[in-house]
Amino acid sequence: MRRRSFNKFLLIPLLSVIFMFSGTRLLRAESGPAFIRQKLGKVEKIWPGQSLTLYITLYTTTSFSGSTRFALPEVSGVLVMENEDRPLLGTEMVDGKSYIFKRHEIIIFPLQPGPHTIPAFAVDFSFQKEQDKIAKQSFTTASIDLKVLAIPGVTARDKVVTSTNLQIKDLWQPNLRSPQAAAVRVGDALTRTITLTAQDLPGMALPPLALKKVGGLGFYRKAPQVEDRRNRGAFTGRRIETITYICEEVGKFRIPGLSVKWWNPKSEILQKVSLPEVTVKVTSNPLLQKEGPAPAPASGSAGFTWIWVTLLLLFSTLVFVLFRFFWSKKKFQTAKTEDHEKELFMKFQKMAAARDATATMQALLAWLDQSKNGGNPSTLEYFYTRAGDPELEKEINSLETYLYTVKQEHKWSGKQLSIAVQRARKNLNQRQSRSRSPNLPALNP
Repeated sequence: MRRRSFNKFLLIPLLSVIFMFSGTRLLRAESGPAFIRQKLGKVEKIWPGQSLTLYITLYTTTSFSGSTRFALPEVSGVLVMENEDRPLLGTEMVDGKSYIFKRHEIIIFPLQPGPHTIPAFAVDFSFQKEQDKIAKQSFTTASIDLKVLAIPGVTARDKVVTSTNLQIKDLWQPNLRSPQAAAVRVGDALTRTITLTAQDLPGMALPPLALKKVGGLGFYRKAPQVEDRRNRGAFTGRRIETITYICEEVGKFRIPGLSVKWWNPKSEILQKVSLPEVTVKVTSNPLLQKEGPAPAPASGSAGFTWIWVTLLLLFSTLVFVLFRFFWSKKKFQTAKTEDHEKELFMKFQKMAAARDATATMQALLAWLDQSKNGGNPSTLEYFYTRAGDPELEKEINSLETYLYTVKQEHKWSGKQLSIAVQRARKNLNQRQSRSRSPNLPALNP
């Protein structure tokens, strides 16, 4: 009985010591020379495309040195980026001590409904110690779980913009909607510029427009221009699509209208902005009419025949010299271009292997611009159409769907996309090699 009583009374102070030690360790974590705190901005509901703010606050009893570095994670279906505005500086009392704090903002954009987890990431910064010494400190944030709601009335294939204000401008040059618009003739070029501007959303989160080709009109789509404007943490995203139509035939052509759905997270109303269809009436162009047979040349004096022969020889010699010069220059530039093309393609493969959807799309577009496999200007549609590879089209559409549509399942594969693009690159290069004439004269005969 005595032994049991002794053990019981011995256990109570032992637990007290452990508890006091643990409390002291936690107190040090937030009352030492430096520590951090994190806080997610309060929101009642989280919708796809809605902006969330994660506040990371650094504390030190002395002063900060240098800039803060964040090892931001790459999360499938979520954009995580640092607000580039200057951090907020101030002072605060913590446990009776005066601290200097620096508050940063990390912007989070979930693009798909469902549960998402922002994993823990490192925060590195430096502060000044005694005797002007600089101390480097590294902390790790806590992971964050998000529950993103599905937008009512939206299917898995719909492309929806989440914004408190969406504006679309549709400009034509020449202005086809003007009653005083000049007549359009065969050979004329029509330039269409569509600008999407959204509040509280970065430009890279705006989806591409579903523009279609029209028979009788050439279709050339320029690489989209994406812009971001920030004002005190607020985003204004912009995406500019430029399309050029070439009038190839005489007739009346209808360019279909299009619509963009957008969800206002404040009013919780699903809205739609529509652009009406445009009718193009193309007439014949007298300047492109075929000319009749040229009149027979009049017989000239035989005495001037030798002059024409001499001029022809001189002209041929000049052409040959210029040909060798430009051929050598072109060969050097081609080799340099091919090296850059390989570097860009390797970067694309690296991003695809890392399954970074945003970086993969950017690297793919950069490689297409350099290789010209996507046309001029380059487009993904031109690339897979020219390659004639249904699997390539499927993988590119999967990447676009993953980036720009609201869906429930993850169907994008970086490995399959890389294989399909590599196969198309090889086939297009072989096709281009076969199309070159094998009878070009040697540079150094």
